[in-house]
Amino acid sequence: MVKFLVLISLLLLWWAMPVQANWFNDINRQVRSIGAVKPLTAEPLTTAELADYPTNYQFERVIVPSHQTPLFVLQAGLEHRDTVVLIHGLGELASKDWLTVIPALAKQYHVVAIDLPGFGLSQGAVFTYSPKEYAKVIDWVISHYRHPNAQVHLVGHSMGAAISLYYASQYPSKIEQLVLVDAAGILDRTAYLKQISKRGMASSELPQGLRRVLARVDNFADKILEKTGTGLDPTKWLSHNESIRNMTIGEQTNTNAALALMEQNFSVLNYQQMPATQLIWGADDQVAPLRTAQALLHVLPTAQLQVIAGAGHVPMKSHPHIFNQMLLTGLASTSIFPSNANVLAREQHSENSSQRIGKCYQESQQYFSGHYDQLIIEDCKLVFIDNVDVNQLTMSDSIVTIKSSRIGMQQKKMKIARSTISATDTHFLGEINSTRSRFDLAGVTFWGESPVFISQESTRLVLSLVRIHTPTHVIRLGGSYVLAAESLESVL
Repeated sequence: MVKFLVLISLLLLWWAMPVQANWFNDINRQVRSIGAVKPLTAEPLTTAELADYPTNYQFERVIVPSHQTPLFVLQAGLEHRDTVVLIHGLGELASKDWLTVIPALAKQYHVVAIDLPGFGLSQGAVFTYSPKEYAKVIDWVISHYRHPNAQVHLVGHSMGAAISLYYASQYPSKIEQLVLVDAAGILDRTAYLKQISKRGMASSELPQGLRRVLARVDNFADKILEKTGTGLDPTKWLSHNESIRNMTIGEQTNTNAALALMEQNFSVLNYQQMPATQLIWGADDQVAPLRTAQALLHVLPTAQLQVIAGAGHVPMKSHPHIFNQMLLTGLASTSIFPSNANVLAREQHSENSSQRIGKCYQESQQYFSGHYDQLIIEDCKLVFIDNVDVNQLTMSDSIVTIKSSRIGMQQKKMKIARSTISATDTHFLGEINSTRSRFDLAGVTFWGESPVFISQESTRLVLSLVRIHTPTHVIRLGGSYVLAAESLESVL
């Protein structure tokens, strides 16, 4: 905390300095001169460095031309044609996280695992460890190590999955298949903080009065977190000047990479061009909650989700047999599965002929599923709408969670007042009119005539992997927004 306060003080001082001050330029020159001294050759690997690796694998440390930085590369199964490239997440173990996976893969595939620059046996790099920069490294690895005419499957875990997702969006033709394992950093960071802070107090065993109180407490905590998403963010100052960043956190590998990951807006990527994608997730992951996978499933055109019951953030270690079986089955599959998003998109103009009306009035907990003509929710806490197709939604003074649903009708309005809504993998049709409400949307698509979302008064939105489809354009957006009396489109 002390270091953080010192850093903030330094940044504030720099911000307030007059233009004619030259001390900052001196630091710039010094940092650049340090950064200019790059090793031209990689140091040989030692026996001690390789002590934890099987001796029958092939190892080398090479210089990556794109960044002139050392890179540790492990290869196994060299006799096989098709290549699987493994990208690790945060932490000191780096490629060692894959040691429970490589033996199974190497029986059928040529395996290439790396330590990303700055991690493991690739230590020594000083640059911004962003998905964009790491994607350049991965592209060189694939080009340099793949067998001629081989198919390439890219597998990433945690931060490595986020990097792999970014790579696939920039170089979709370079890989045959993408596998994302418990991808971290995909959702807007405010949504992420809210998710991991949840109490999980929806148990029906609790008294009704206590459930209502706890729901209000969580709701208040969410309000505080949402305000951080639209307020002053000191970390953005670091991203605006590479020299300051390298001087302060350049060699702090995990901090550098985590900060760069938070800065990447994954909502604006073009997911329609992505290759076939397998999602493998631990059901109990608290680092990258399952909601991330559900949101990705919404935007990826050809994706399939497999969930490992009882697993956390590192399923290949906690459940290696199940994980390896899922991975190998997915890699061998030649079928392309349309995601739920595409299925719903094709059917979005179909009519829901249900006459059923669902109501909730001053209840502490209620569940809805199936087809409805109307849902009317008034003063209800902990309402869950799951796999629902409803033509009309009216909501006031309530706290509602929506998953895998289709809400509304074209050219119709939904009125939501003084409520809190969390929606994942959901389609909204028509127009939403919001008054003093809060929305946390992840993997959500709006369909209709612009504007699709209008705030009548004081609305907060936290958006992750959100799409607006109108007859004339498509908008991809993410981030935190505060609306007065205006439409969402007007502030974009």
